[in-house]
Amino acid sequence: MAWQIQCTASPPPLPSFSPFTLKSTSSISLPLPLPLTRSSRFRSTHAPSPRPIAASFSAVESTTSTDGLGNSKTPLLEVKGLTAVIAETKQEILKGVDLVVHHGEIHAIMGKNGSGKSTFSKVLVGHPDYEVTGGDVVFKGENLLDMEPEERSLAGLFMSFQSPVEIPGVNNIDFLHMAYNARRKKLGEPELGPLEFYAYIYPKLDLVNMKTDFLNRNVNEGFSGGERKRNEILQLAVI
Repeated sequence: MAWQIQCTASPPPLPSFSPFTLKSTSSISLPLPLPLTRSSRFRSTHAPSPRPIAASFSAVESTTSTDGLGNSKTPLLEVKGLTAVIAETKQEILKGVDLVVHHGEIHAIMGKNGSGKSTFSKVLVGHPDYEVTGGDVVFKGENLLDMEPEERSLAGLFMSFQSPVEIPGVNNIDFLHMAYNARRKKLGEPELGPLEFYAYIYPKLDLVNMKTDFLNRNVNEGFSGGERKRNEILQLAVI
Protein backbone atom coordinates (compact mmCIF):
# COMPACT_ATOMS: atom_id res chain seq x y z
CA MET A 1 0.00 0.00 0.00
CA ALA A 2 1.21 3.54 -0.69
CA TRP A 3 -0.04 7.04 -0.06
CA GLN A 4 0.86 9.45 -2.83
CA ILE A 5 1.01 13.21 -3.06
CA GLN A 6 1.06 14.67 -6.57
CA CYS A 7 1.80 18.28 -7.44
CA THR A 8 0.52 19.34 -10.84
CA ALA A 9 3.08 22.03 -11.72
CA SER A 10 6.25 20.76 -13.44
CA PRO A 11 9.10 22.70 -15.10
CA PRO A 12 9.17 22.51 -18.94
CA PRO A 13 10.23 20.94 -21.19
CA LEU A 14 10.91 17.74 -19.28
CA PRO A 15 10.10 17.01 -15.62
CA SER A 16 13.07 17.40 -13.33
CA PHE A 17 13.26 15.17 -10.29
CA SER A 18 15.36 16.06 -7.32
CA PRO A 19 17.48 13.33 -5.75
CA PHE A 20 15.68 11.57 -2.93
CA THR A 21 16.74 9.76 0.18
CA LEU A 22 14.78 7.45 2.43
CA LYS A 23 14.56 8.90 5.89
CA SER A 24 13.44 6.84 8.86
CA THR A 25 11.50 9.38 10.89
CA SER A 26 9.61 7.66 13.65
CA SER A 27 8.00 4.64 15.21
CA ILE A 28 4.26 4.60 14.60
CA SER A 29 1.20 2.38 14.33
CA LEU A 30 -1.98 2.43 12.24
CA PRO A 31 -5.53 1.96 13.57
CA LEU A 32 -8.46 0.65 11.57
CA PRO A 33 -9.85 3.33 9.21
CA LEU A 34 -12.81 5.23 10.64
CA PRO A 35 -15.39 7.34 8.73
CA LEU A 36 -15.10 11.11 8.72
CA THR A 37 -18.29 12.21 10.46
CA ARG A 38 -17.66 15.66 11.90
CA SER A 39 -15.50 18.75 11.65
CA SER A 40 -13.02 19.35 14.43
CA ARG A 41 -9.95 21.55 14.90
CA PHE A 42 -6.84 19.76 16.07
CA ARG A 43 -5.39 20.86 19.38
CA SER A 44 -1.68 20.94 20.14
CA THR A 45 -1.31 19.30 23.55
CA HIS A 46 2.19 17.77 23.56
CA ALA A 47 0.82 15.08 25.87
CA PRO A 48 3.06 12.03 26.39
CA SER A 49 1.85 8.76 24.88
CA PRO A 50 0.77 6.17 27.45
CA ARG A 51 1.34 3.24 25.09
CA PRO A 52 4.04 3.72 22.47
CA ILE A 53 3.68 1.29 19.58
CA ALA A 54 6.83 0.04 17.87
CA ALA A 55 6.72 0.09 14.08
CA SER A 56 8.75 1.65 11.31
CA PHE A 57 7.88 4.56 9.04
CA SER A 58 9.86 5.81 6.07
CA ALA A 59 9.24 9.11 4.30
CA VAL A 60 10.63 10.16 0.95
CA GLU A 61 12.17 13.60 1.41
CA SER A 62 13.81 15.93 -1.09
CA THR A 63 17.42 16.66 -0.26
CA THR A 64 17.67 19.87 -2.24
CA SER A 65 15.80 23.15 -2.61
CA THR A 66 16.84 23.83 -6.22
CA ASP A 67 15.34 22.70 -9.51
CA GLY A 68 18.62 21.42 -10.99
CA LEU A 69 19.22 24.72 -12.81
CA GLY A 70 20.31 26.63 -9.75
CA ASN A 71 16.89 28.17 -9.16
CA SER A 72 15.59 28.05 -5.60
CA LYS A 73 12.22 26.41 -4.94
CA THR A 74 9.62 27.18 -2.29
CA PRO A 75 8.09 24.08 -0.67
CA LEU A 76 4.45 23.40 -1.52
CA LEU A 77 4.02 21.21 1.56
CA GLU A 78 6.43 21.12 4.49
CA VAL A 79 5.96 18.80 7.48
CA LYS A 80 8.32 19.10 10.46
CA GLY A 81 8.33 16.82 13.50
CA LEU A 82 4.64 15.93 13.19
CA THR A 83 3.30 13.86 16.09
CA ALA A 84 -0.30 12.71 16.56
CA VAL A 85 -2.42 10.45 18.75
CA ILE A 86 -5.81 8.79 18.46
CA ALA A 87 -8.17 11.39 19.93
CA GLU A 88 -10.21 8.92 21.99
CA THR A 89 -7.48 6.69 23.47
CA LYS A 90 -4.46 9.05 23.26
CA GLN A 91 -2.47 6.19 21.70
CA GLU A 92 0.49 7.71 19.86
CA ILE A 93 0.61 6.99 16.13
CA LEU A 94 2.87 9.53 14.43
CA LYS A 95 6.20 10.27 16.10
CA GLY A 96 8.10 13.08 14.45
CA VAL A 97 7.27 12.80 10.70
CA ASP A 98 9.27 15.05 8.34
CA LEU A 99 8.36 15.59 4.67
CA VAL A 100 9.03 18.31 2.08
CA VAL A 101 7.20 18.46 -1.27
CA HIS A 102 8.01 21.08 -3.92
CA HIS A 103 5.94 22.07 -6.96
CA GLY A 104 6.20 19.50 -9.74
CA GLU A 105 7.32 16.64 -7.49
CA ILE A 106 5.63 13.30 -6.83
CA HIS A 107 6.35 11.69 -3.47
CA ALA A 108 5.31 8.19 -2.44
CA ILE A 109 5.21 7.10 1.19
CA MET A 110 5.52 3.33 1.35
CA GLY A 111 5.52 0.82 4.18
CA LYS A 112 3.93 -2.31 5.54
CA ASN A 113 0.38 -2.43 6.89
CA GLY A 114 0.18 -0.63 10.20
CA SER A 115 3.14 1.66 9.59
CA GLY A 116 1.03 4.86 9.62
CA LYS A 117 0.55 5.82 5.96
CA SER A 118 -3.21 6.29 6.14
CA THR A 119 -2.97 7.98 9.53
CA PHE A 120 -0.55 10.55 8.11
CA SER A 121 -2.85 11.39 5.21
CA LYS A 122 -5.91 11.64 7.48
CA VAL A 123 -4.07 13.97 9.85
CA LEU A 124 -3.15 16.22 6.92
CA VAL A 125 -6.76 16.56 5.76
CA GLY A 126 -8.10 17.10 9.29
CA HIS A 127 -9.72 13.81 10.31
CA PRO A 128 -11.39 14.35 13.72
CA ASP A 129 -10.35 10.94 15.09
CA TYR A 130 -6.72 12.12 15.39
CA GLU A 131 -5.19 14.85 17.53
CA VAL A 132 -1.95 16.59 16.68
CA THR A 133 0.36 16.79 19.70
CA GLY A 134 3.40 18.45 18.13
CA GLY A 135 5.15 19.61 14.99
CA ASP A 136 4.26 21.95 12.15
CA VAL A 137 2.58 21.57 8.76
CA VAL A 138 2.82 24.43 6.24
CA PHE A 139 0.83 24.24 2.98
CA LYS A 140 1.30 26.99 0.40
CA GLY A 141 2.85 29.18 3.08
CA GLU A 142 -0.04 28.81 5.55
CA ASN A 143 -0.34 26.83 8.78
CA LEU A 144 -2.41 23.82 7.76
CA LEU A 145 -3.13 22.76 11.35
CA ASP A 146 -5.01 26.01 12.04
CA MET A 147 -7.51 25.23 9.26
CA GLU A 148 -10.79 23.32 9.47
CA PRO A 149 -11.04 20.30 7.11
CA GLU A 150 -13.22 22.22 4.65
CA GLU A 151 -10.71 25.11 4.64
CA ARG A 152 -7.90 22.67 3.81
CA SER A 153 -9.93 21.40 0.88
CA LEU A 154 -10.58 24.92 -0.42
CA ALA A 155 -6.85 25.64 -0.07
CA GLY A 156 -6.20 22.86 -2.59
CA LEU A 157 -5.56 19.72 -0.51
CA PHE A 158 -7.19 16.67 -2.13
CA MET A 159 -7.42 13.19 -0.63
CA SER A 160 -7.95 10.22 -2.92
CA PHE A 161 -9.83 7.22 -1.53
CA GLN A 162 -8.96 3.58 -2.10
CA SER A 163 -12.67 2.91 -2.64
CA PRO A 164 -14.58 6.14 -3.48
CA VAL A 165 -18.03 6.25 -1.88
CA GLU A 166 -21.36 6.60 -3.65
CA ILE A 167 -23.50 9.72 -3.12
CA PRO A 168 -27.07 8.79 -4.14
CA GLY A 169 -29.30 11.65 -5.25
CA VAL A 170 -26.42 13.98 -6.20
CA ASN A 171 -25.37 13.99 -9.84
CA ASN A 172 -21.81 14.58 -10.92
CA ILE A 173 -22.19 17.93 -12.64
CA ASP A 174 -24.05 19.52 -9.70
CA PHE A 175 -21.48 18.14 -7.27
CA LEU A 176 -18.53 19.39 -9.33
CA HIS A 177 -20.18 22.75 -10.07
CA MET A 178 -20.79 23.43 -6.38
CA ALA A 179 -17.27 22.35 -5.36
CA TYR A 180 -15.64 24.42 -8.10
CA ASN A 181 -17.58 27.58 -7.24
CA ALA A 182 -16.78 27.15 -3.54
CA ARG A 183 -13.09 27.19 -4.43
CA ARG A 184 -13.49 30.25 -6.69
CA LYS A 185 -15.29 32.05 -3.88
CA LYS A 186 -12.40 31.22 -1.54
CA LEU A 187 -9.98 32.74 -4.08
CA GLY A 188 -12.13 35.87 -4.46
CA GLU A 189 -13.12 35.00 -8.03
CA PRO A 190 -16.66 35.24 -9.51
CA GLU A 191 -18.69 32.04 -9.62
CA LEU A 192 -19.45 30.38 -12.94
CA GLY A 193 -22.99 29.81 -14.18
CA PRO A 194 -24.17 26.40 -15.45
CA LEU A 195 -23.31 27.05 -19.11
CA GLU A 196 -19.90 28.56 -18.28
CA PHE A 197 -19.08 25.63 -16.04
CA TYR A 198 -20.09 23.09 -18.68
CA ALA A 199 -17.74 24.77 -21.16
CA TYR A 200 -15.00 24.59 -18.52
CA ILE A 201 -15.48 20.92 -17.62
CA TYR A 202 -16.20 19.49 -21.08
CA PRO A 203 -12.53 19.38 -22.27
CA LYS A 204 -11.51 17.68 -19.03
CA LEU A 205 -13.70 14.66 -19.78
CA ASP A 206 -11.32 13.68 -22.56
CA LEU A 207 -8.42 13.70 -20.09
CA VAL A 208 -9.99 10.87 -18.07
CA ASN A 209 -11.74 9.13 -20.99
CA MET A 210 -15.25 9.77 -19.66
CA LYS A 211 -18.42 10.27 -21.72
CA THR A 212 -20.64 13.29 -21.16
CA ASP A 213 -23.48 11.13 -19.84
CA PHE A 214 -21.38 10.48 -16.71
CA LEU A 215 -22.08 14.07 -15.68
CA ASN A 216 -25.80 13.32 -15.29
CA ARG A 217 -25.25 10.16 -13.22
CA ASN A 218 -25.21 10.20 -9.43
CA VAL A 219 -21.73 10.45 -7.93
CA ASN A 220 -20.14 6.97 -8.23
CA GLU A 221 -23.54 5.25 -8.03
CA GLY A 222 -23.40 2.07 -10.13
CA PHE A 223 -19.88 2.94 -11.31
CA SER A 224 -17.30 0.22 -11.89
CA GLY A 225 -14.01 0.42 -10.00
CA GLY A 226 -12.27 2.02 -12.98
CA GLU A 227 -15.09 4.49 -13.51
CA ARG A 228 -14.93 5.54 -9.87
CA LYS A 229 -11.20 6.21 -10.09
CA ARG A 230 -11.60 8.19 -13.33
CA ASN A 231 -14.41 10.16 -11.72
CA GLU A 232 -12.16 10.92 -8.76
CA ILE A 233 -9.38 12.12 -11.07
CA LEU A 234 -11.96 14.31 -12.83
CA GLN A 235 -12.83 15.85 -9.45
CA LEU A 236 -9.13 16.58 -8.88
CA ALA A 237 -8.76 18.10 -12.36
CA VAL A 238 -11.79 20.35 -11.86
CA ILE A 239 -11.06 21.50 -8.32
